[in-house]
Amino acid sequence: MPVADVAPWYATAFGRLWLRLHPHRDDAEAARHAAFIVGVLGLKAGARVLDVGCGGGRYCRALAARGLKVTGADLSAEMLEAARAQSPNLPGSPLYLRADARALPFVAQFEGAVSLFTSLGYFDARRDDLDLLRGVARALVPGGAFLLDYLNPAHVRSTLVAEEEGSVDGHHVHVRRSCEESAAGPVVVKRVTVRHAGAKRIESEFFERVRLYEPAEIDALLAEAGLVPEGERWGSLEGARFEPASERQVRLARKAARR
Repeated sequence: MPVADVAPWYATAFGRLWLRLHPHRDDAEAARHAAFIVGVLGLKAGARVLDVGCGGGRYCRALAARGLKVTGADLSAEMLEAARAQSPNLPGSPLYLRADARALPFVAQFEGAVSLFTSLGYFDARRDDLDLLRGVARALVPGGAFLLDYLNPAHVRSTLVAEEEGSVDGHHVHVRRSCEESAAGPVVVKRVTVRHAGAKRIESEFFERVRLYEPAEIDALLAEAGLVPEGERWGSLEGARFEPASERQVRLARKAARR
């Protein structure tokens, strides 16, 4: 018998359970970051913005609240359902589209784009991440700006907690983490086992695997995709200076303007 295809981890890991296990990734956090994001992108009210890997839509809502016309794209139907449930169907509300980030269906439609909370590096091959970034470049108008928020490999390696357990929203959660080598390069892997609190039966098991791109590698990817890195990188979405120990690497890049 032929072996059934196994869905890639990112096609199954993100859903309503993920949202329940990460309650701190909420609208209040996104609202705190929104002023920095809008300022760095240099956008005014009415500008069109694409959120690649929008998840439950918290950044879409925060940016729309600042007067931007936001479209969120994500592969997870569950995440998009949750996003729509929290976004009233009114003029000015975010629009949500299910799409594979490697094949974004937009051409020169947005003045700005964002990829926030590490929505890159999920794939088995570098060319897939490059396809994602090329899709962003294609979606932007000439001169359009792109803000990429990504993990900092040095911080991941120095602070990695190999194993921990806890309770979140009525669930017992066991997490194991490791830095590993893969055919694509170094990755950080998180394996999660979820049980209802007090129960032995496993409710869900999933893992996440993200490529550890160094800052220079991020710049090379952006440039190869047609997005020119601009200025200095930041260490947070609140504009902290980037340091070797920074938790994040936040990079601005721009699509070349027509001559």
